[in-house]
Amino acid sequence: MSEDRRNTPDESSRQRRLVVRRRRDMDYTPVRNGMDFLISAFDHLSQREGEPGARDLKYAVLHLQAAVEVLLKARLIREHWSLVFSDPGKARRTDYEKGSFHSCTVLGAIDRLNNIVSLQISKEQRQAISNLADTRNALTHLGHTSSVYAVESQAAHVLDFLLNFIHEELRPVLSKEGPFVETTMNRLRTRLGQVKALVKHRVQRIEGELQPFAGHTVQCPDCQQWALVLGDEPLCHFCLTHFAPEEAAVWYAETHAATDQLSICPSCDEHTVAVGASVAKNKTAGLDICFRCATDYTNWRVCELCSETLIPPTKEPSVCDPCLTDHYES
Repeated sequence: MSEDRRNTPDESSRQRRLVVRRRRDMDYTPVRNGMDFLISAFDHLSQREGEPGARDLKYAVLHLQAAVEVLLKARLIREHWSLVFSDPGKARRTDYEKGSFHSCTVLGAIDRLNNIVSLQISKEQRQAISNLADTRNALTHLGHTSSVYAVESQAAHVLDFLLNFIHEELRPVLSKEGPFVETTMNRLRTRLGQVKALVKHRVQRIEGELQPFAGHTVQCPDCQQWALVLGDEPLCHFCLTHFAPEEAAVWYAETHAATDQLSICPSCDEHTVAVGASVAKNKTAGLDICFRCATDYTNWRVCELCSETLIPPTKEPSVCDPCLTDHYES
């Protein structure tokens, strides 16, 4: 007689108790992942009726920067998966599929999108993303003290760029994720208006106090508002950040001026004159202005010997006094 191998009632109950319910696997494609970070950033910015506290601003920056990086790289991947590698020449498909590789930086992704994919991400948009990345890095690695107004303005600039980028560069080719992205975008556009309204309200509040200084007010490196008034202690009236004149001049020359060459101010005797600067009074002008004393040196010439110090347009010969003295003494 064969042995009955069926489980007894007690054994069957015990086996049922041992069954572990399987949890749903993580399923975040690059676009869905980036959108999730973006939603979280908006959630943190919306706290306290649009006036988030320091902790919410911190996580808004961290998650917004993550959204930018993921979504920019999603567009690179659409062009070719190897473009997200720090060195595309060493890219291997197996490493890409495992996610085992060093990817390019977010600014590197922007440059590749412009130079290889032929997108038109502007210098101002790139700078806004760079500012946000600097804030994110400081918060992540060092801790950070910054103006809440500057952080909110940074976020507003990047959010504006990112929603347009998703609409123009990602949404049109999505199939499976298209409805999710479209629905999310419609929700976020309304919320972006609320964030931008806070920034606009503050800009309108300070317009009157900035009017007398419009001839020597430039764009702030932190908040990107036209509110940095030049002088002995340059101050941004929007985000209330103080800058050293030399620091502000170097930043401006590298990011906004017609040339990254700073000239020596005849009055201050410092490398604080940015060549080809734009001011609030005339944003299309190319002025040569000192970031310490706010003197306008447009139409002055550079010394023919040192190529640094500025001299009046009528001075002959075209040599600054220190160089002239050295020339005769030698």
